[in-house]
Amino acid sequence: MEKKFEDFASEKSMTLFELMELPSAFLSVDPDLWEEQEDYQQAAETVRAMSVVNDHAERGVALAQELIGLNTKDESQLQFLLQVVQQHRKAYPDSKKRHCQDCELVN
Repeated sequence: MEKKFEDFASEKSMTLFELMELPSAFLSVDPDLWEEQEDYQQAAETVRAMSVVNDHAERGVALAQELIGLNTKDESQLQFLLQVVQQHRKAYPDSKKRHCQDCELVN
């Protein structure tokens, strides 16, 4: 199935341009001509310079490294601990410190 430009854009796409203060006039021009547009080149350079981070994956790796470093030598204890953390994350998906004041520990 071949994707078209329209498949990747929506009404909310402009939010990215606004938040990053990227020029967007080139969007009204035929995409075949974008490379020639100065504002396109400026926006493309800004986006290329960004580093992309997968926060969820990095947090998961950091958590696993931290748990492995604990004083638990028993593999079953480690697996249980990982399951508890996973359940907690499902129950409290936005569990930043400022949101956890009302979190209750489940026995």
